[in-house]
Amino acid sequence: MKKIHLLLLAYLLPSLTLASEANLTKIKQVLSGPEFGKQVLITVDTNPSNLPECHTNQWYNYVFDGTTPEGQMTLSLVLTAYAAQKTVLVAGTNSCTIRGGIENLKYIIAK
Repeated sequence: MKKIHLLLLAYLLPSLTLASEANLTKIKQVLSGPEFGKQVLITVDTNPSNLPECHTNQWYNYVFDGTTPEGQMTLSLVLTAYAAQKTVLVAGTNSCTIRGGIENLKYIIAK
């Protein structure tokens, strides 16, 4: 029985890591261009909670790859929410692997 509890804990532990989140916020800035390659950077108007240690950039909150099919869908949602100034919930992945110092975007929900 103890082994089952340990296995369950080992399975669930990675999903318990805290990543950042900004709720009831608006997208303040979207940045993309030749200097950034396939990266799309966004800034929200409230400070996300639970920023990971790898996040050191003070100007941008999240980054994602805008060239993948998923990234293209995300970019569409980001630009729509930005243009309409819709309230969104955004969350990160707790890692900064796409662009050093900026947390990877996990998801965005337009409200």
